[in-house]
Amino acid sequence: MNVLLVTDGLIHPPLIGRLALHRALRRVPGLSFRHIPSLEHLPADLSDCAALVLYYHHRTISAGALDRLDDFVRSGGGVLALHSATASFKDCPRYAEILGGRFVGHPPVQRLELRRVRDDIFGEIEPFVVEDELYFHELRPPVTIHFVADHQGEEVPVVWTRHYGRGRVCYAVPGHTASSMSNETYQRLLQRALLWVTE
Repeated sequence: MNVLLVTDGLIHPPLIGRLALHRALRRVPGLSFRHIPSLEHLPADLSDCAALVLYYHHRTISAGALDRLDDFVRSGGGVLALHSATASFKDCPRYAEILGGRFVGHPPVQRLELRRVRDDIFGEIEPFVVEDELYFHELRPPVTIHFVADHQGEEVPVVWTRHYGRGRVCYAVPGHTASSMSNETYQRLLQRALLWVTE
């Protein structure tokens, strides 16, 4: 199955983090990967593509690119989105609807313990710690929350999944720091997520 890595950035997201992500996902058996820098480069024909991996921070998206993304997911394509993907195109409600949430803010980089709150696709992954930005979101229900992080006595969703049309979407918060993207447990979580969105 073919997967498009839609990743871009030197600092946000960090280049080292992008490279760590690419190496981790390429260890998933049965998948082949190609890189493009933005959704504006989405091919018109995505029939041979099983999933997109979105890891970037872009401000604008054309109507044509948004239509291609929407059609791809509605028709059964998968999306694995990380970190600042939800902070992109913040004035585009349809994009937030596809991903399941829109970024609204974050505190400084801090220690985050990601704790699983359900037994399912991430089965045996135990709580783990990263140093990263904790993104807050306006969620677009229905979403299924898999991991949370505690913040001032509240549980903040940090990994969720959703169905959009016939497609599957998974979003994960960590991704601001290269150390997060190099964390072996987080890489295993993302590998599981990619397998789920390509099922």
